[in-house]
Amino acid sequence: MTMKTKDYLRDTFRIAVPSIIEHIANVVVGFADTMMVATLGTVATAAVGINATVTWFLMAFSTLFAVGTTVQVAQSIGANNHKRAKRAAINGLSGGFILFTIIFILIFFLSPHIPKWLGAESEILQDAVSYLRIWTIAIIPMFLGRTASSILRGIGNTKMPMAVAFFINILNIIGNFFLIYNTRVVTIPIIGTEFTIWGANLGVTGAAIATSLSNALGGIIMLYLLFNGSQIIRLNLKDLFKFEKILLKHIFKTGAPATGQDLITETGQVLYQKMVASLGTIQVAAHHLATTAESLSYMPATGFSVAATTLIGQALGAGKKKDAENFGRICFILSIFAGLFSGIMLYVFPKQLMYLFSKDLAVINEGVGALRIIAFVQPLFNATIVLTGVLRGAGDTKIPLYAALGGMWFVRLISAYIFINVLNWGLKGAWLGMLLDLSIRFIIVFYRYIKKDWLNAKIIVDD
Repeated sequence: MTMKTKDYLRDTFRIAVPSIIEHIANVVVGFADTMMVATLGTVATAAVGINATVTWFLMAFSTLFAVGTTVQVAQSIGANNHKRAKRAAINGLSGGFILFTIIFILIFFLSPHIPKWLGAESEILQDAVSYLRIWTIAIIPMFLGRTASSILRGIGNTKMPMAVAFFINILNIIGNFFLIYNTRVVTIPIIGTEFTIWGANLGVTGAAIATSLSNALGGIIMLYLLFNGSQIIRLNLKDLFKFEKILLKHIFKTGAPATGQDLITETGQVLYQKMVASLGTIQVAAHHLATTAESLSYMPATGFSVAATTLIGQALGAGKKKDAENFGRICFILSIFAGLFSGIMLYVFPKQLMYLFSKDLAVINEGVGALRIIAFVQPLFNATIVLTGVLRGAGDTKIPLYAALGGMWFVRLISAYIFINVLNWGLKGAWLGMLLDLSIRFIIVFYRYIKKDWLNAKIIVDD
């Protein structure tokens, strides 16, 4: 039976909308988290901000099993081979546990040194170290939860990751409310009733505890949902660590380039962050806050990317190339429209966005300039996110890796260095380098997409 455009749109939005809502929840809580820390001052904001690159760098390692397992699960579900999907999920979770445990041990003991390596100034060093060490404690359950969430998306269930995201984000906000601030008197508007709320007054450390606890609990819940027998693939704890060489090979073949893409980007981000840090605490804070504000811009693209990976993986697993091509085209078109809208918002309302997080005029002015620069590349950036999801659904993860390598290391870092250190353009120069990087990535990934080689990818769903 031939699918019509409305059928493709229906399936796309069925997968994408919960993922978009999940991302909105994450962004809104990220906003609230940032605003709560920002009330402590620019030093506290910079202490959290300088660790952002490290946390994203570490998250890249979870991509290995999140992406690799998702593709194998989605393609197996498309081929109606649920037993293979189950085995792929078990191998992904088991391999992930070993890798994430090693990462936890390594980073926990290096955490006192990492912020200093990133160029943290003495005034923020103590808070930066405290935040990173506490965040690290949740690595194992958080990363396993990310893999479990990706497995659920691979089978087409994006509603449960959305629900869990809502829960842990609310928990994070509540934790911040009690752990960051001191005991204080709060007045209820209109009726004027006053009451005392207990507070631990832990500042940045309190924010780290709230984030770590909520991330760990979220991961545990995601794992429970996979093992409680409620999904179309039923996982059993007794099957863990029963590794299959051929399945691990397929997971690594797809996941390793995706991890490489993230590692290349985040390693570059470490050097990029050092360039920004050299500009001073004001610029570090503005960069962190502007990056948080910019995360609004790709909320829809993230959802459409998840939809593309899942639907294209399932279509190719079922041998339906035409469906895969149509899903890719629809997700791409939707990403362009979403990027146009977000670009306009970032250009027209940058001051309002920055004002949400800080009342420091110097920080706000720096962030406004950065956001207006990056607004111009939003359609291309959104499209790149979605096209990466398209290619991942086909197991084609090498081209996005090459795009990240070229964009970050041969464009962003070189141009940002020149703009900052030679032309003295400050934070605007750093973000102009980012604009050039994202433009190059789009050109590379888009060329791969229009060649359509990904439609002929070798799909193995019966080993």
